[in-house]
Parts: sequence; C-alpha cells; structure tokens
Amino acid sequence: MISKIGHMNLTINERHTLLLTGVAHFGCHLAMLVFPTAAIVMARQEGIALETVLGWSFAGYFIFGLGALPIGLLTDRLRARWVVRTGVLGIGPAMMLVALSSPGATIAIALGGVGIFASVYHPAGMSLISRTIHHRGKALGINGICGNIGIAAAPVLTEWFSQMWGWRGAYFVLGALLLLMGLFVAFHRIEEPKPGEAVRDEHHHEPIERLKLFLILLVAMTLAGLAYRASTVTQPAYFAERVDFIGYGAATSLVYIIATLGQYLAGYLADRYDLRVLYMLAHGFGFPFAMAMAALSGAPLLACAAVFIFFNVGMQPIENSLVARFTPDRWRSTGYGLKFTVTFAIGALAVWGVKAIIIHSTISMVFPAIGGVVFLVFLTACVLFWQTKGRPVLNHPE
Repeated sequence: MISKIGHMNLTINERHTLLLTGVAHFGCHLAMLVFPTAAIVMARQEGIALETVLGWSFAGYFIFGLGALPIGLLTDRLRARWVVRTGVLGIGPAMMLVALSSPGATIAIALGGVGIFASVYHPAGMSLISRTIHHRGKALGINGICGNIGIAAAPVLTEWFSQMWGWRGAYFVLGALLLLMGLFVAFHRIEEPKPGEAVRDEHHHEPIERLKLFLILLVAMTLAGLAYRASTVTQPAYFAERVDFIGYGAATSLVYIIATLGQYLAGYLADRYDLRVLYMLAHGFGFPFAMAMAALSGAPLLACAAVFIFFNVGMQPIENSLVARFTPDRWRSTGYGLKFTVTFAIGALAVWGVKAIIIHSTISMVFPAIGGVVFLVFLTACVLFWQTKGRPVLNHPE
C-alpha cells in the first residue's frame, strides 16, 4: 500500500516509521523544553532567583546528550524500532515524576530521568528514518517539523497549564499526554533492515576521508549545540522582559511555529542540492539575526528571533543528512549518537554560560555570545566545504 505525504509516495511501512518517529521527536523536545518556562513560574512561587532555578536543568540536558552515544551503540546491535518505542513509552511517566519532586536537588534528579528517556529518540529515530525511507531529506524535514512543534508547544502549554494548576500540574498533564500518544503509536508494525543490510550505503568518499569529514562536522555540531541550548534556555525569560503585548510562553511558541517552515524547506532542499553549501549558508544567514536580538524589543525582537530560529533549527534536516552521508550504514546509529552527545551533552554547558552572563552582565548579552558561536559554526562549515572542494555531497549520489 502506498500513500502520499508532502509530495512523497510512502509505503505503509514508511508511514508507520514516520508516525512513530514523529511522536517520539515531538515528545522528546516538548519534555526538554517545558522547564525553561516552568522555571519562571517556579522562581516566582518559591522566591528563588531565576538563574538558580535554571541551573537545576543542567543534569537533564547533560544526560539528554550523554545518553545518545550508548543508545546509538545499542541500536546498532538491536532494532531501532524497539529502542524508539522504549522512549515514547517512558518519557511521559518520567515527566509525571517531576511533578512530584521538590525544588532543588530532587527536581534536578527527576529532570535527569526525563533526559534519559528523551535521549533515546535521536540516535535510534534518525537511524530508523535514514535506513527505511527512500526520500531521506523530506522525511527528515517532516520529522523535524514534529520536533519543532514540540519545541513550539512546550512554552505556551506550560504557561497555560501553570496558570491553571501551577508548574506541578503542567508537568503532570503534559506527561500524561505524552504517555497516551506513546501508547497510540508504539505498537504499529514496522519492518527495518538489520544494521549494515540497507540496500543503499553511502560510499561517496574513502573511509578515512569520510571519518575526517565527519570529525569536522562534529566540531560544527558541537558549537551549534551550544548556540541551540543557550537560545532555548534564554528566550522565555528574555521575552518576559522585553515583549509586553503577548505572554512570554506564547511569544516563544510563536517564534518556533514560524521557524517550523525552515524544517520543511530544508528537507525539500536537502534532496535536491549540495548539502555542504546549504549547511554553510544556513549558519551564515543566521549569524546577524542572533546579534541583533540583543538590541531589540517587542515585535521586531520576535521577528528577528523567528528568522534566527528559522536558520538555526531549520537546517537540521541538512545536518542530519550530512551525518548519514559520512557514516556507513553499519554504524549509522552510533554516528547519530555521537552527534547528539556533543550537541546536547556539551551543549548543556551553555546553561552555565547563560547563568554566568546573567549574573555578571544582563540577559541581553547572551545573544551576542550566541552570535559569536554561530559564526564559528559558519567558519567550520566553510572548512568542510573546502575539504570537499569540487565534489558535491548529495543525499542521492546514485
């Protein structure tokens, strides 16, 4: 049976794959992005400094990234579909445990539990998509939209539910929602090849060269992870301070909803054009908008933030396609595990960077720092382009 989604002809197996991975991607990002908005409510209710409350999230974000590598290694020895299913069934109950926790170390530990289940998705889910769906770029784009919807939904839903039931109620209700969604998608039948048995492997470069290119890409992804985490942690509080015509949760969600278009566009372009050029341009265009956010307020700030996130988050189908091109099928999950370890575990260090900047300067100064990191990503992407000069890197080399 074949159906059509977004100009793709999909088999029923591919549809089931997109459904499972879409819910998993939505859930992991929603779960990880509840806290920056809940922290504002928590700080007010508990009478604790915001920078202290934000610091409690470090363990969750660090484990979110640190777990990706062992999950990737495990997935290359098992079936990715079962690993993804474990994540979608566990993340909801983990969030509900946060609702039962006390401010301080207990919340930090509970958030670490959320990070464990959230870490399951990326190495296993990306590998499952890359090895079972022919139109890889478009599939990653659609899957990226699901993750971006989770990012966009987290601030506004957290703000709404916190106003009605407090931050504990917000965590409990959202955790229950994710558990129900997980139960709905976890048992659809999915067929996938064993690692190393995919029909299409990626032998565009010699193994040693591919390793070198992957390591260069890993540097870029590490830096991008720092920029991403600093941005997501800071934006709700920054909008609460500088945007007065809309709630801070709704403002953050609006920015990410608009930026969702970037995921679809990037997925479309990734199946048609040179991935190196697309990656380089995305970060080059995002840099000035990150810098400008420090000086703006109101509607201009939201517009600038939306454009920055459009490029910063929207380029992910391109980046994930590059990972697939530079890793052999046998080690695909491990490659994604390395990517998300550096992106999210090392990226979690941005929490402490944001805290230090707020203490010693102002929250607005976080954004020039983000801009500087994005510029370094752009320079690293230029190195990648130079190393493969004259040899395009395409999603469909055949």
